[in-house]
Amino acid sequence: MAISLQKGGRFNLTKSEPALKKIYIGLGWDTQPGSALDLDASVFMLNTSGKLPQDEFFIFYNNLKSPDGAVQHTGDNRTGIGEGDDELIMAHLGLLDDRIGEILVTVTMHEGVNKNQNFGMVHNAYIRLVDVDSNREILRYDLEHNYPTATEVEFGRLKKEASEWHFIASGIGTNIGLQAYVDKYA
Repeated sequence: MAISLQKGGRFNLTKSEPALKKIYIGLGWDTQPGSALDLDASVFMLNTSGKLPQDEFFIFYNNLKSPDGAVQHTGDNRTGIGEGDDELIMAHLGLLDDRIGEILVTVTMHEGVNKNQNFGMVHNAYIRLVDVDSNREILRYDLEHNYPTATEVEFGRLKKEASEWHFIASGIGTNIGLQAYVDKYA
């Protein structure tokens, strides 16, 4: 049975799953009927200083694969229609560049400000980590807040601390835009 986290919750992947190497990060959400929301998952692969070692470690719909080959975005789902994960990020922890100490996962609303859209129009949002080899869900964080003013939400972080990978359930909504995230971590 998967671990269910609350906002701010932490889970030590390395201790609980010592053989784990390949995961996929599933992100899902539902939108109000008739609303045309385009949500985009992005990954910031950060060094120990909290910065991208180089621009190509920012993974999103226009850069689907990290330079080390460890993280790959499977593509943009522009509607969010259907059951299950809406966007997937594949990660091979054993292939990560030695400079990477954190993997930050965000979801932004494409042109949310211009279209007067926000995460208050999104329901049942979640992030989950799945063991690729066994297809077993390891953990899940259901975002319990509505975020009525946010146009982007930090769903979670994988952070390396003392050679151990931890998942942190973030659930932080902002309305700064994707470019502000890029500027912050570049």
